[in-house]
Amino acid sequence: MTQQWIDRVSKEIIVETARQLISIPSVSGDEYEVMQFVKSWLNERGISYVETANDPKRPNIIATIGNSSAGPLIAMNGHLDVVPISDAAMWMTDPFEGVVSEDGTTLYGRGASDMKSSVGVMLTMLDLFKDASLRGALTVHIVSDEETGAVYGTKYVVGEIEAGRLPRPDYVIVGEGSLFKIRIAERGGLAVRVHFKGRASHTAAARVTGINALQKAAKGILALEHHIDTFHPAVGYPVLSVNGITAGIAANVVPGEAVIDIDRRTVPGETVESVIADIRAKLDPIAAEDSDFVYELEYDPGQYTVANMTSADSPLVTALQSAVRQVRGQEPEFFVEWAGITDARLYRGIGIDTVIMGPGGENEHGANESIPTEELFTLGKIYAATISELLLS
Repeated sequence: MTQQWIDRVSKEIIVETARQLISIPSVSGDEYEVMQFVKSWLNERGISYVETANDPKRPNIIATIGNSSAGPLIAMNGHLDVVPISDAAMWMTDPFEGVVSEDGTTLYGRGASDMKSSVGVMLTMLDLFKDASLRGALTVHIVSDEETGAVYGTKYVVGEIEAGRLPRPDYVIVGEGSLFKIRIAERGGLAVRVHFKGRASHTAAARVTGINALQKAAKGILALEHHIDTFHPAVGYPVLSVNGITAGIAANVVPGEAVIDIDRRTVPGETVESVIADIRAKLDPIAAEDSDFVYELEYDPGQYTVANMTSADSPLVTALQSAVRQVRGQEPEFFVEWAGITDARLYRGIGIDTVIMGPGGENEHGANESIPTEELFTLGKIYAATISELLLS
């Protein structure tokens, strides 16, 4: 049965739907018009939906087919906000006009890779299965806000699920890029600020009365900026990166304080306590040898994003593995790459099995962002096979 649904996937419809989405500008905060297009698209096909928002100008559309009382509810999540254009002169096409290359192999435009094209695939799945006798239901969560924190997007939608105002999915597929690998986990993150204490003085007396906090910070940075050799099979390695430094009030004053900002990405099993202990373990030996090396750590445990994962034994994972085997003719891999935090964490945070499955693409957030049209076709077939196995088998 699965193959017949794979065979019904239309590359032409997927590419055209994605192209239309890309052709409506929707930089974060300006998603209203693209959501109006989504509503029109659904209305034309007789697909029911609800609109939910904590800001009417930034709505989220929840479109559903089937009957969740008859079986599992499968949700697909994708965002339609995009990042601004910072390098317009480098674009070969209008970034806010979806353009298919002359040979039909590539779709260009802001959001082609991240992630309007995946949303286009999700919409076509609703249309593909809308008349099927589903053993359950398929819903698509099309959200406004992901690039700037998800407060108006998936965070709000998940809050509505927890409040009982939206149906709770059994499984969620997020369409962010995964190179067709199965992404069952993602790193967490903790922001840590380190204050290095010195003693301000006139430059002329720098070697007499001054203690240069910037020099102490340099020592700290060199100790901290190293690969962390703790491999996790579902997500790879943790990361520590010093991404900011502030010091000095004038060119002729020895800085009495220097501050660095650390972005620490974690893997499952790490905690706030273990991260802070690791940072101290790198800085304390310096303090033991240098009595003028004084530092304080600043961090908010409440802002810690926990590394999260879905069990490899989840029925959603096994269905996606089966789909990849059938569509791509190869053994599926888990995604263990250098990738950021996504909205998947929000569903996992309330106990819902969630997997990221998406294409590759090129130049995400950069000039000439693009996606191979064949990848969109492949993604459509993987989604169709997965939905068929979970809702029609």
